[in-house]
Order: sequence, then C-alpha cells, then structure tokens
Amino acid sequence: MKKELLSIPEAADILSCSTRTVRRLIEERTIEACKLRSSTRVVYTSLREYVQTIIADYQEENGVAAFKSSK
Repeated sequence: MKKELLSIPEAADILSCSTRTVRRLIEERTIEACKLRSSTRVVYTSLREYVQTIIADYQEENGVAAFKSSK
C-alpha cells in the first residue's frame, strides 16, 4: 500500500533533493502539504503530479518522445 502522506525527508528522497528544497516547494504552494499534529506531511498525489509536470516540461523543451508510465 502506498503512503498518502510523506514526511519531508521521504519527499526529499523521492525528489533526490534537500529537505530545504521540499520546504520551499511547500512554501511556494508548488506541492501540497498538511499538518499532522506538529509534523508537516507532503501529499503523495501532489508530489507525483509535480514530478510528472517536470518530466512533461523537460520533454516538451527538448523534443523528447512522450514518457509512458507503466501504471
């Protein structure tokens, strides 16, 4: 079962970036997050949509064939 909410370090690991970058993306409202008690959690579907957007933008800018997801 996929987690619906991720910790900031888990989201950073998925994006291969720093936790500060994830916090910036949340502050910019690029990805969705919520508070769970005192912890910030990233919404998995929001993170996935963000990654797909980055891939699509890269492909469009570089004339790369469309990425086909296995899902």
